[in-house]
Amino acid sequence: MKRKTKKLAGTILMLTLILSLLSSAASAEIKVTEETAQEAALREIEALKEMGILSEKVEFTGDADDIYDYEAHTGDDSWFGRKFPHRYEVRWFGNEESDEVKYSGNICVDADTGKLSFFTVIAEPDAEREPVRELEQDDRTFYFYDNFEDIFPAELTVDRFCSLLAEYWGFDGYTLSGTKDEMYGEFEAVGGETLLKDMPLNNYYLTVFFDGDQEGVPMYVQIAQFIGQVALVVGTNHNVG
Repeated sequence: MKRKTKKLAGTILMLTLILSLLSSAASAEIKVTEETAQEAALREIEALKEMGILSEKVEFTGDADDIYDYEAHTGDDSWFGRKFPHRYEVRWFGNEESDEVKYSGNICVDADTGKLSFFTVIAEPDAEREPVRELEQDDRTFYFYDNFEDIFPAELTVDRFCSLLAEYWGFDGYTLSGTKDEMYGEFEAVGGETLLKDMPLNNYYLTVFFDGDQEGVPMYVQIAQFIGQVALVVGTNHNVG
């Protein structure tokens, strides 16, 4: 009986190892192509929503307007020598003539890992939303809104946001840093307890160094308020930082 038990245990162990190897091999063979880039982008957006990085409301409708194929290359000094992976940029432009299209954006998918390396999500306000400020110019009135909760949870802090990004990318941690750039100026880093929606707008970039990313190469987080739109920009590939 003991011999049979040992034999059965050995068989189970062997089957487990085989299944594990097959699973790893299958995962390694998954590559994103131009034909599957949109599907991959939407899949990763869903993953970000499930993790609480993006709001559950975020949804890109219809087929992407453009898909660009960017070969791998290394950036120059202005890009901090960052190594750009082979990636596909999937773009939804939205439709200014339609009230049904709320979201637009650019989603970059790493061709080898399927992870997002950069994403911009833009949201228009609901029709009943009141503007927070107005701008009069050339006999026209432009309206600005603060509907950031359409893109990410309103209670999300900078620390929580960066922690979730580190988890998504498989990094060990992160460090918040100020931004210094000749074009954009110099900014102090906000505190980690700051609500993401309360970060300074537009030309402010929060520089983030993730542990496990390319050594000394900054990433960035930005929220922006445009005419009739708000945006969240998160990237690994930018020459500001």
